[in-house]
Amino acid sequence: MEAGYHNFKKGQDIILLTGLTLFLSLIVNCSTSKPYQLTDVAPKLRAYQGTDLDPYKNNPLQITETKNRKYDDLIKEAHTALSTLEFAEAVAIRADSKKTVGEAVQKEMEAAAIVEDDLPKIVANLPDIQTKISELIKDVPNDFDGPMIGRVTRELGELSTSLNTLSVRAPAIQSSLRNLRADANNYADSRSLTKNEDLLQESGENKKEENSTLESNTNGNEDSEKKVEPVQTSKKEKKDEISIKRVNRKTKVTGKANEMIDSEIRKQEDNLSEEEKKDIEYTEQIKKGLVQVFQQEYFKNHRSLEKILSSHPIPRVRAAAALALGRLRAGRVALQTAIDKDGYQVRPSAYKALSEIGDKRSLSYFIAGTKAEDPEVIAVSYEGLGKTKDPAGREMILSSGLNSEYIIIVCSSLRGLAYNHVPADIEIYERFLKSEEPEIKEAVIESLAIHGTRDSLRVLERVVREEPSLSLLAIEKIEKNPNLSATLALIRINENTQDERIAKRIGEALLRRKAFGRYAIILIEDDFLRQEPNERSKPVSYIKAKEIGFVLGETKKEFAVRIGEDILTDKYIQLKMESTLPGARESFVTGWVFYPKLDIIEVKKIGSDGKEGKYSNVKKGKHSNLFNPESDTKSIRKD
Repeated sequence: MEAGYHNFKKGQDIILLTGLTLFLSLIVNCSTSKPYQLTDVAPKLRAYQGTDLDPYKNNPLQITETKNRKYDDLIKEAHTALSTLEFAEAVAIRADSKKTVGEAVQKEMEAAAIVEDDLPKIVANLPDIQTKISELIKDVPNDFDGPMIGRVTRELGELSTSLNTLSVRAPAIQSSLRNLRADANNYADSRSLTKNEDLLQESGENKKEENSTLESNTNGNEDSEKKVEPVQTSKKEKKDEISIKRVNRKTKVTGKANEMIDSEIRKQEDNLSEEEKKDIEYTEQIKKGLVQVFQQEYFKNHRSLEKILSSHPIPRVRAAAALALGRLRAGRVALQTAIDKDGYQVRPSAYKALSEIGDKRSLSYFIAGTKAEDPEVIAVSYEGLGKTKDPAGREMILSSGLNSEYIIIVCSSLRGLAYNHVPADIEIYERFLKSEEPEIKEAVIESLAIHGTRDSLRVLERVVREEPSLSLLAIEKIEKNPNLSATLALIRINENTQDERIAKRIGEALLRRKAFGRYAIILIEDDFLRQEPNERSKPVSYIKAKEIGFVLGETKKEFAVRIGEDILTDKYIQLKMESTLPGARESFVTGWVFYPKLDIIEVKKIGSDGKEGKYSNVKKGKHSNLFNPESDTKSIRKD
């Protein structure tokens, strides 16, 4: 019995110790929160903490500490940028309100002088901070467990939203502070000028008092002749003085400009008929409505646009609001409601916007739109069907959309078909590429770029070679594809063309894509991409001459490999290339190739602004300026 009791007691102690360990681990891993104040942004702002310029005076801020330095440093950096912008905005708003009522803005001027120098660097760094936040949000599940995932994700998401909002207003904030600083300089000049005038006026009054005293002494005393000399001296000094004073000018005020303009407008309106007055009022209402739409789109306020779409009295303004929602990829439900309830002037715009969104939940609206009477509605409906990637929608495009008698419907159907990314559709595009209609050819080129597969990009490369009139358009559409396949296609075209005009256009495209790095051109006719840096390693993909791959790295040591009758010693290069295996799950494969079998092309930016680049052959040392290919020698194709 006693032994059993001791075993039971020992088990209880183990359970208690395990629970305590887990509890302590949970406490250590949990995030903490600490208050964030204006002095945490910069110690020089201490004088403004707790004042009306402090953005945290009425809304205290708590920031999350994750105990992970990578996350904590970024959160601190983001809060510093946000707080500086919020403080600068509060200074600008406060100064404007004081100017309106005629109050002094000396305190705001001093604050603007302190914070203005830091703003350009902060605003320029906002995109980099947003990119880092997006990358860390993806890494949160790998770095944290349990409730920490939600806390850190929420903190980073709120920071990203705030940065997006303030980055839009940042230029206006900077401009307001610059204007305020300019006003500060004028204010200082006016203060010094006023002070000098007061001193001159005071010295003049003192001179008058001295002269009156001397004259009274001369008249009242018998020794007046002896006391006349100081008076004469003072008069001589007075002749050498310069008098500076303002000349008061009285201006006649005959009325206010606004009153005069209003009176002229009223006179003109009195001569108008009722119908003309209504037309003018209607036009003004349209202008105000369109301006409101553009403003809300600029600030990405889709809620306000949805309200305009549902309640504005003028159809033209409602149609503009619908198109704006489409450009913002928002407001699907409001657009569907407009299609159900609004008139013929708004419905086409709502259909076009719904097609821009391409949500699968709008499938029934797209199917109904293909049966409409308006060809534009039918066209955008077929494109929307393609964006849903629904098999039924694809079948409708193949069976009826591509067979339409309207060119606009055929073009939209081709674009909609591309969003399905089906390899078998390449044959359809090659058939339509032979069309005599230039609109259809342009739609095919755009569709092939949207399709974005290896085979579709190869068709576009053939278009650049065989149809010079469409070559620049094909390059433009390839550039809009964000995938690595498009970058490899541009470099492949650049290596196979002798047209300097095309080479310059490709260089500009590579710079805009920031496609900096090293790329490998396969020199041998038939070989394999190897799983390991070894010629006996397992092949992962078949490669042939003139294929392009992105260089990921190289081996630290060299290897001896027999090529033909020669034994060469060099490194292996790791490449990322498009997969050539039929039915492969992944579009890209990674493997190793012996360096002598490659030519390495490097694309890099020149200068700190990154607005100029160089395209060079690493082995041969030849290069060309991406924006001025005529003055330099082409890298590999001019070898």
